Amino acid sequence: MAGRQGMGTGTWAVQSVMDAVMTWNYDIERPELRALYEKAKREQWNATTQLPWQQDVDPEGPILDDDINPNVALLRDSDIWRRMTPKEQTRLRYETLAWNLSQFLHGEQLAIFVAGQLTAAVPWIDAKLYGSTQVVDEARHAEVFYRYLHEKLAHEYPLSDTTKGIFASILHESRWDLKYLGLQVVLEGLAMGLFTRMYQAAIDPLLKELFHFVRQDEARHFAFGVLSLRDTYGAMLSEAERREREDYAFEVCSVMRGRTYPKEAWEAMGLPVEGCLQAMREAARRSQVQLSAFTRVTSALKTIGLLTDRMRPHYAQIGLLKYEDTPLEELQTLDVAA
Repeated sequence: MAGRQGMGTGTWAVQSVMDAVMTWNYDIERPELRALYEKAKREQWNATTQLPWQQDVDPEGPILDDDINPNVALLRDSDIWRRMTPKEQTRLRYETLAWNLSQFLHGEQLAIFVAGQLTAAVPWIDAKLYGSTQVVDEARHAEVFYRYLHEKLAHEYPLSDTTKGIFASILHESRWDLKYLGLQVVLEGLAMGLFTRMYQAAIDPLLKELFHFVRQDEARHFAFGVLSLRDTYGAMLSEAERREREDYAFEVCSVMRGRTYPKEAWEAMGLPVEGCLQAMREAARRSQVQLSAFTRVTSALKTIGLLTDRMRPHYAQIGLLKYEDTPLEELQTLDVAA
């Protein structure tokens, strides 16, 4: 296998300016957010001591179930897959896993920064208290993805160029509610879908346990975004403001829907990128595997009032409207009396 590719030390500076807001009201204003804060305190975990890092992982062995791993399941009926040797197929599993985990790693660093910004910018103490726990969660996630990539796979990819634009737009945004919308609702909802799929696919016990804990945290982050914006958008938006947020949410969804393919991994193997992309898209249309990561997002947008009659045809066109009534279990497990 390729050794320690892409483990660089560079930085990426993005200008980001927003107001920090202090509040002098320390009373509980939003009981659901306070309950989420209590839940976050109860569910803290130590990545160093609670994961079996001593376990050996064979990078050439079975780490993910081929039937659930979309990077294999959506390609193995293609001529590209059939022309590959068993050794090349094994390398594809390895490269695409490293690519996926690398994108998760970089996404978690984005989340550290944005969660910190939101904690400073939101006007309610309940959100500030909860937001502080999310910063710690995201740091822990970056820690575990980095450690698995370096200790078990010895391989890392840089941030994909195809998602860099979305990251930059969220970092540039100065309005706290749009940061919420981009990160906490759309990207965290997508992350919940992707992490759930990885958890289901994981054969390696360490990776499965890792995703068990990460999914537990991400469920709270997603709930934080939906609960925060549900009441806010119901009360504060003018028609023009609502339309702007509807368009922004759809832009992020439509861009991310087409950018979860491991193009850089294919390039590293010398595979035809356009051929792989076409094969996976055709297979995804038949199987719905690729779209399944978005099951929570459309329903969340409906919950916060952004899936309007104007937007419904757009979501139908990209195949996401069917998920509008998906139950959001993350909102149903809070003890508001906590």
